[in-house]
Amino acid sequence: MDPSHRLPKVDAGDLMEIVRRLVESKSGPQIAVRQAVDALLALPPVRYYLRPYTQKQINAFATHASRYFELYNPHGSIEIAHTSRYSHMTGKSELCILATRPLTPGMVIAELKGSMAHLSKEEDRELKRTDLRNSDIRRDFSVIHSRQMKKNHLFLGPARFVNHDCENNCELFREGKYITFRVVRPVAIGEEITAHYGDGY
Repeated sequence: MDPSHRLPKVDAGDLMEIVRRLVESKSGPQIAVRQAVDALLALPPVRYYLRPYTQKQINAFATHASRYFELYNPHGSIEIAHTSRYSHMTGKSELCILATRPLTPGMVIAELKGSMAHLSKEEDRELKRTDLRNSDIRRDFSVIHSRQMKKNHLFLGPARFVNHDCENNCELFREGKYITFRVVRPVAIGEEITAHYGDGY
């Protein structure tokens, strides 16, 4: 969680080649995503970065990466884009999720997954010491504070880019170990996916 920690450099061309093969794959989506994750884990800078971690932590990293690769499924229904919804508060654009095809009530947006990471007391203290709002570092997690539990959690994965709106078009729900979203009113192509996170957060 140290914002000054620099990740090893990965060649953008190598990543684009992995995504290109994923998009063009004739295999089923799950097999194509697994192959993309395997190719990512084989990159020397990624292998170097993961050296000190346990197999359980490496598996968690692979699962996290697979959530992002799933967004490149050509038959998917969403994409990550920029929004100026919060620019008046943050002074910069933020990321959001847009529909790439019409979505109807009752649909589950299968590729829009996330998970909640519980923080240890030390991690929570470190998070409070680090002012992430003023950091120029892009991150793929949101900090969610539970009033009921009186502690912070990290919301991880592409689902973390779903912004709060009191007039939301989707609702979040837990599906096994993931958090995902169900459409509650029609969503047009190019419309932002939003959810109401409730009064407890």
